Amino acid sequence: MRFFVVAVLLALAGCPGAPARESVDDGDGNGGALTPSECRVAADCAPAGAKCCDCPTHAVPVTDPAYRACSTVDCPTPDCGSKMQAECDSGHCVLVCSPLACPQTTCSDGFVTDGNGCLTCECAGAAGSECGIDTDCARVRADCCGCALGGEDTAVPASQITAHEAQLNCPANPSCPGNDTCTPDLAARCVQGICTLVSGGLPANACGRADLPPCPMGEDCVVNASDPATMLGVGVCLPP
Repeated sequence: MRFFVVAVLLALAGCPGAPARESVDDGDGNGGALTPSECRVAADCAPAGAKCCDCPTHAVPVTDPAYRACSTVDCPTPDCGSKMQAECDSGHCVLVCSPLACPQTTCSDGFVTDGNGCLTCECAGAAGSECGIDTDCARVRADCCGCALGGEDTAVPASQITAHEAQLNCPANPSCPGNDTCTPDLAARCVQGICTLVSGGLPANACGRADLPPCPMGEDCVVNASDPATMLGVGVCLPP
C-alpha cells in the first residue's frame, strides 16, 4: 500500500507553538487522520542510543525529553564504528550512515560494510571472492520452480550454473504454484566479491571498484551518499 504524505497548514488560534501535523492518505481516497510530525528538517532530529552514553541506534526529535536529559551528561568518546547521522524522512527522524570521502581509493571488490551497515574506505577482501564484475554472475532459480513458476531465484557465479542446477536435484516435472513471482528489476551483480540479486543499476557517477572509471579531477569517491551505490558496495563521485 502506498502512502502519500502531504503537509497541512493549521490555523490554531490561541495555540502558538503547536506541533506540526501531517495528513497521511492511505489510498482509499478519504484521506487520513492528522498525526504529529516529528520533524521538518534534519536539524529537528538527533542520533540516540538506548542509554545516554551508548552508541546511536536510532534517531529522535531534539525535543525528546530523554534526549534533552542526556545532553547534560558528560560521556567518554565511544568507539561506535562508522559515523551515523540523523535525517528527517517524510516527517520521521531516521538514523543513516554519514557520507565518507575515500579519495584515490579503488578496490577490486568494492568497499567493506561495517557492523553499522555502512560502507567504509576499507577494501573488501579479495580472498574467497567469487566474482570481480557483474558479468561474472548469473541469475538462476534458487529452487526447482524458480520465480517464473512461483518459486525463487538467486545469483551464482556464471561458471557454476551447471553445478548449481545439479545440486538442486530437481525432478523432471516439479510441482510448482505456476504463478510468475519474478521481480523484473532484480539482476545478478557482483557486490563486494559475492554474486547477489539486487534491484536497480549502478549510478552514472559510481566509483571505487576496479571496473569503474576514476573520479574526475576535483571530485572524491564518497561512500554512503547514494543508496543505489551503497547497495552495490561502491561510492559516487562528488565534489568535496
